[in-house]
Amino acid sequence: MLLAIDCGNTHVVFGIFNHSDLRYSWRAQTSDTINKERFLSSFLEQLAHFGLRLPDITDVIIASVVIEATHCFDYLEHSIAISFRSIANPSIILPIDIDVPDPSQVGADRIVNAVAGSSLTKSDVIIVDFGTATTFDVVKMSAGRAVYKGGIIAPGVNLSVKALSNAASKLPDINLNVRPMHLKVIGTNTQDAMWSGIIWGYVGLIEGIIHKIRGESESDFEIITTGGLASLYLPYCDLIKQQEPNLTLLGLYQIAKINGYK
Repeated sequence: MLLAIDCGNTHVVFGIFNHSDLRYSWRAQTSDTINKERFLSSFLEQLAHFGLRLPDITDVIIASVVIEATHCFDYLEHSIAISFRSIANPSIILPIDIDVPDPSQVGADRIVNAVAGSSLTKSDVIIVDFGTATTFDVVKMSAGRAVYKGGIIAPGVNLSVKALSNAASKLPDINLNVRPMHLKVIGTNTQDAMWSGIIWGYVGLIEGIIHKIRGESESDFEIITTGGLASLYLPYCDLIKQQEPNLTLLGLYQIAKINGYK
């Protein structure tokens, strides 16, 4: 079995693949990596919860954008005695070309999402990831091969909502998991006005950026969205037709496969 690890700024996402089948997945807080012994213990408990043992894992692949978590994952690698394939390793084979001046500046998660997005669509694609940041990654096909062209990094929804509430003491906290049944653009009270900004403000950002990318690139890209808050915007954003919650894990599987995972 393959263990795929996606370490982002807020969450660490684990996926267990049996060949191409994503059998299990779970999340931990990235802040938990501070205590490497507890993180290992929690990891082993989660495996046991699924009825798995360490010998069931034959391969591990990881994408991490958190430098501070490196010691924890080094400890995890040593403890489970399986070599980790890292997206950051220059020797790893990628099924995509990175067409930017300094490829090292592209986050590992964005490369992995680009791999998965281009594989799913087989066409020019924009991947919108609602994570700690809201990112847009642009992939074009050239002679049948995916080429990463760059992208956009905008403030994440949670960050924006938190910053707004912290900066204005009279504004209420907003629970993004409980959205209004009917959402008008013009709010008639403070909470509705905030929800309008959260939804329609970001819809304007998303669709505006997509239109700008299409105009600048002269291509009619397909759009795939992923990340924790993607489902919040799917009903409101006409340009988004496809959501894949496990996009990063699927990309990690694809990279592991061409690097030797059976």
